[in-house]
Amino acid sequence: MKLSVIFEERPKQWGFRGDPYFWDHLKGRAESMDLLSPGELEDWIRREYLSVSGKPLTDTYGDFAVVKQFAHGGMSSGGIDNLWWLDKGIPLLKKRLEEISKKRGNAAS
Repeated sequence: MKLSVIFEERPKQWGFRGDPYFWDHLKGRAESMDLLSPGELEDWIRREYLSVSGKPLTDTYGDFAVVKQFAHGGMSSGGIDNLWWLDKGIPLLKKRLEEISKKRGNAAS
C-alpha cells in the first residue's frame, strides 16, 4: 500500500488557496512511497513544505508561505496556511495513517 492512499479524500475546507495544490503535490510525491509512521509523515510534510516554500513550517500566528507554482488566481493565491496544516491537515493525515495501521493489524490477526 502506498502513502498516497491517505490523500485520496480531500478536506472540504482549506486555509488558503494554495493549500489544495500543496496537498496535490504531497499526494503526487506519496504515490511512490510506502506507508510511514505518523511521526515520519509529519517530518516528511515539514521537509516538503521547506522544499517548496524555502521556509520552515511554523506555528507562528499569521505565518504562511506563498509558493509561485501553486498560484492560480485569487487573493490568497499560492498561499499555504501554516496553521491549517498544523491544526487540521497534518492531524487528519496522521489519523488516517493510524486507521490504516489498525485495519492492517486486525487483518493480520
